[in-house]
Amino acid sequence: MAAAYLETGSDTGTFKEGRRIFHIDCDPGEMNNRVTGCETLTADLKDFLGGVLRFIPEHSLHAGSEWMTEIAQWREEWSDTRELVAGVGINPNVFMHELSKASASAAAYVVDVGQHQMWAAQSLEIGATQRFLTSGGMGSMGFALPAAIGAALVGAPAPVVVIAGDGGFQSNIQELQTVVRNKLPLKMVVINNLCHGMVRQFQESYFDSRYQSTMWGYSSPDFSKVAEAYLIPGKTIQHPEEVGAAMEWLWSDPAGPALLQVMVNPMANAYPKLAFGRPLTEMEPWSKPIDMEST
Repeated sequence: MAAAYLETGSDTGTFKEGRRIFHIDCDPGEMNNRVTGCETLTADLKDFLGGVLRFIPEHSLHAGSEWMTEIAQWREEWSDTRELVAGVGINPNVFMHELSKASASAAAYVVDVGQHQMWAAQSLEIGATQRFLTSGGMGSMGFALPAAIGAALVGAPAPVVVIAGDGGFQSNIQELQTVVRNKLPLKMVVINNLCHGMVRQFQESYFDSRYQSTMWGYSSPDFSKVAEAYLIPGKTIQHPEEVGAAMEWLWSDPAGPALLQVMVNPMANAYPKLAFGRPLTEMEPWSKPIDMEST
């Protein structure tokens, strides 16, 4: 349901208005469950996509150059690096671009769950031979580190970049021992905003900024010192002017593990964000959620 909500928004009427929608699912019970009036096909996704690929060569597809031009104009007008106001310290979107430039040799980016996941999805520049691995709508905090271990073992000796928040990284922090024991080339980046940032942002929008268990009653360690306790090189940065040198440090030994802790303003929000009760075309911070949805 969470994944379906993210795709359609809560206003499903607006989502389907004027459209002919095909619903492909392996479970008949899911058909027309959330968005009604769809044309349905019960099939395994692999079989369906295989059939589609065999069908495509018989039909010419529009290149969509006008659509791509429009998208490029939107990217210029609504730059990902201008979502946050100036003066908030390290801008997470700007940082993701810098990380991308420094990480051309990485086989994959493995991303955890939280605001950093949104910033990474918005601003990482994925190379043609690189992969972006995340648990998506499954929302599995702690996913990144063990998943990156698997990716590094499969793709050895190519290095793998881990991007996690302070909350998610604590969920499986003990796997640093696995990294050390197997001498894995993981470049671990912990975006530390000293809170459970995504839930805190929800509390700001829907619960009158009552930050229980996200800021109040929550703390995180110094992850660079934790890494060093496992004999992994660790470093912390807090200011934008430190990012360049930090990238050089992170990749100074491509074959070895390293952990970079990036301190981010606790009140930095991930925008744009779906506003509950609104269609996908209306998002925070420009639109406010419907009050009844905040209960």
